[in-house]
Amino acid sequence: MLFGTSGIRGLYGKEVTAKLAAKVGNAMGGAGRKVILCSDTRQTSPILAGALAAGAMQSGAEVIDLGVGPTPLLAYATFVEKCDGAMITASHNPPEYNGIKLFSKGGEYSKAQEKKVEEAVSSDLKKAPWDKAGQKGRKDFSEDYIKFLIARVDSQAIGKRKIRVLIDAGNAAAYSIAPRLFEAAGCSVVRVNCDKPGQFTRNLEPKPSTLSESAALVVKEKCDFGIAFDGDGDRAIAIDEKGVVLPLDTQLAVFCSHMLSRDHNKKFVTTVEASLSVRETVERHGGRLFITPVGSLHVADEVKRQSAAFGGEPCGEYVFPFATPCAEGLLSAIMVAEIFAQRGPLSGASRGIKAHHMARTKYKCRADMKGEIMRKISEKPQLEGRLSTVDGLRYDFEDGWLLIRPSGTEPAIRLTAEAKSEKKLSEIVQRAGNLIMKEIESAH
Repeated sequence: MLFGTSGIRGLYGKEVTAKLAAKVGNAMGGAGRKVILCSDTRQTSPILAGALAAGAMQSGAEVIDLGVGPTPLLAYATFVEKCDGAMITASHNPPEYNGIKLFSKGGEYSKAQEKKVEEAVSSDLKKAPWDKAGQKGRKDFSEDYIKFLIARVDSQAIGKRKIRVLIDAGNAAAYSIAPRLFEAAGCSVVRVNCDKPGQFTRNLEPKPSTLSESAALVVKEKCDFGIAFDGDGDRAIAIDEKGVVLPLDTQLAVFCSHMLSRDHNKKFVTTVEASLSVRETVERHGGRLFITPVGSLHVADEVKRQSAAFGGEPCGEYVFPFATPCAEGLLSAIMVAEIFAQRGPLSGASRGIKAHHMARTKYKCRADMKGEIMRKISEKPQLEGRLSTVDGLRYDFEDGWLLIRPSGTEPAIRLTAEAKSEKKLSEIVQRAGNLIMKEIESAH
């Protein structure tokens, strides 16, 4: 399978090559079509971007190259231009990885669209005559995009508070536009990892263990809060004024609570990975939660289907119905400023969120064995609870739950578990972890 839960992704030169990028570009293109291209700051991104553009132009398509920018900027440009686009990125994966994520009119490609690309990639290339070959140009959407985002938050309240914010872009895709967004909103910005694009001085997965330096700087620089981005800028993680990186489930619950106060609409969307704290927050405010498989595409589709007020994944990907229908890391970031402006320090906003004991881990395995490993685990009677197969294997029991699913972005099996006691959590993780490792060893 070419596409995972977040586009095409793999090791550069092995699973993701210039030849593949050219074929994908050719599949997206065609006479009279327009393809917008954007890239993250990885060393191999210009190679893949150039190849994809060449393939699209060979088909007769016009190519607009945005250069380096975050995924939500690419989505916005395809929304404005009413066309398709490709983001060259491997998000939070290590620098030796890269990938291609496809968009159409603001949203991610549907599974049906991805299937058509897969079929085209294995077929003959579309070749326009020499005088019908496509051309490539550049266009800057960033200023319009910044205005678009600021118009979707309480910019007046944000401006009045004279917010001081630390931005850690990881020297990745959001390194330039994120600070500009906050400055345009009237904030004072402390830049961290925003000056050496492509030099990844921290892990691109923003979490407490990778953000310790930025968290300490939030306190040292007397910032009201900090924001850290992942590799392609579709996720934004908040750090409160005390230097505490908000746990992802707590941050999602804070957003749900804020969106409930912002809108009379009480429908919310999340995935099978969401914690009890998210469900409890929504239900405490009289809201209703809709559950989808993991992936922002599924969340965005369900937000539209239910006319929901908000959709979010525990990994930090949030979908807003009043913006482009995709994971919007830049809007999430400036929405944190609105939360601060309207509700005060983030430490206070998160204080009412009840956190339970939670564990998230992954077990590496061969990518081509994930399906077989999951099949064997499903046949084992060692795991108890009410089973749901919406995405992977989720077991719900009285005082917690367990989810085992194949990663859609890495060669791994993921385990997520939550329980109301640390003892129960330890028992769940040990039993399930042993089972997963046993089946991985058996498969190899």
